Amino acid sequence: MEAYRVQHSHHKQPTKGGIRYAESVDEGEVTALATLMTFKCAVVDVPFGGAKGGIKINPNLYKVDELERITRRYTTELIRKNLIGPGIDVPAPDYGTGPREMAWIADTYAAIKYEEADALACVTGKPVGQGGIRGRKEATGLGVFFGIREALSDTKTTDALGLTTGIAGKRVIVQGMGHVGYHSALFCQEGGAIIVGIAEREGGIYNDNGLDVDQVFKHRTETGSILNYIGAKNYEQSAEVLELDCDILIPCRAGKPDTRQ
Repeated sequence: MEAYRVQHSHHKQPTKGGIRYAESVDEGEVTALATLMTFKCAVVDVPFGGAKGGIKINPNLYKVDELERITRRYTTELIRKNLIGPGIDVPAPDYGTGPREMAWIADTYAAIKYEEADALACVTGKPVGQGGIRGRKEATGLGVFFGIREALSDTKTTDALGLTTGIAGKRVIVQGMGHVGYHSALFCQEGGAIIVGIAEREGGIYNDNGLDVDQVFKHRTETGSILNYIGAKNYEQSAEVLELDCDILIPCRAGKPDTRQ
């Protein structure tokens, strides 16, 4: 089983970056993502170097106890190679991972490094009841919203695109209804934007009058698909939705396609 952890920059420590579980994981991808983490940390002036990790698996093909053993073994290898620790390298959730995996990592680290008082700080994105913080799940989508809001406050940008300033009234299409896509769409909707289209792996939906993000999410939870949402037009090919009329397109799917069933 292939697994990686890359630290791109040690100019500031600890290094910081997520761990993803996906069949697309390889050394080149993880290295590129670690590099991007260095740049992202520098842009917002947080004192971390860039890092990234991943395991080349499709998590949907494994039982929970199997994923736990994989995660704990991965953590043990990181400890052996001095690639994890509060002052060394602090992982986080990424594509295919979440609070559950971070809790396994923290528990494994604390069991081995029992003498460290700050052992739980070895990873972020833990469940709130196990040392995590509220708002972590929404954070990436909220960041997307803030970025869009700031871009639309720049008159040079909006004039060049023929748009008015402000997010209110803007027609938005979102690709993906995971944590990032859902929260990006939700915050944009709360900010006054009109979500006219949503694309997912099973297809896409479009309504020029707008879609209720929470209701679409509820519909997908109950039926397993965003298709056949009341009042929306179905598109069997999700890529078609991305070419429909809108002011803002928010791509929130993985950079490479996976083979999840």
